[in-house]
Amino acid sequence: MSDILDEIVIEDVVANCPQEFLQYHKCIRDNEENPGKCKDGRMILSTCIREKVPSVKSIMSECSEPMKKYDQCIRDNMGTRTINENCLGFLQDLRKCAELQVKNKNIKPSINGVNLELIKD
Repeated sequence: MSDILDEIVIEDVVANCPQEFLQYHKCIRDNEENPGKCKDGRMILSTCIREKVPSVKSIMSECSEPMKKYDQCIRDNMGTRTINENCLGFLQDLRKCAELQVKNKNIKPSINGVNLELIKD
C-alpha cells in the first residue's frame, strides 16, 4: 500500500498543482549545484499542496497527531543526526494513518472533484 499511497499523493499533486509542480522541478533540475535557489518555488508548491490537494488535505486533517509526533522527533534529533534511528517508528505510524485515509475514503487523484483513474501497467 505504501507505494500506492505515494503514487496517489503524487498524482493528486500533479493534477491539482501542475504549474507549481513543474516550475519547482524545473528549478531543481536547473540548479542541481544549488537547490537552495528554489526555496520560493518550494514554498509556492507547498502552499498549493496544502490548499488544493484533496488527499493531502485529508491526511493533514485526520493524521495531525502522528504528523506532530514525527515532526517533533525530527526537530529533537536534527542536531545529533539520529533521525533515522529515533524517528522511523513515528514515520511508520504517520504512513499507516495516511494509508488508512486513502483506503477508507477511497481517495483517488482528482481535479475539481472529478476523480482521475491511475494508469496501471
